Amino acid sequence: RDMQCFHIESRGWNDIAYNFLVGCDGNIYEGRGWKTVGAHTLGYNRISLGISFIGCFMKELPTADALNMCRNLLARGVEDGHISTDYRLICHCQCNSTESPGRRLYEEIQTWPHFYNIEEEEQ
Repeated sequence: RDMQCFHIESRGWNDIAYNFLVGCDGNIYEGRGWKTVGAHTLGYNRISLGISFIGCFMKELPTADALNMCRNLLARGVEDGHISTDYRLICHCQCNSTESPGRRLYEEIQTWPHFYNIEEEEQ
């Protein structure tokens, strides 16, 4: 709720920026959901789904439950037709000047199926 209030009141957006959020309690929280364009990554909002892990992950990973729930969310999105079967998994730090999702979590996500290295495309 705090993040949603910040996005609405301070940023002037109509809702929280992300489509979904993953809590370290292993729960998925719906932000804008599957069918509403997010406001998470300038230049990518209309062609992507924004998933945020709640917390700071510079040195430590989210819980195993949280990581599994995110993978399950992606699989469910594919199964239900919200996400293409050949989707590309790209992190915020690859598109914008930010440390999000945190160094440690970024290292982990690079090992997931569908991770896409934008830097290789630009070379």
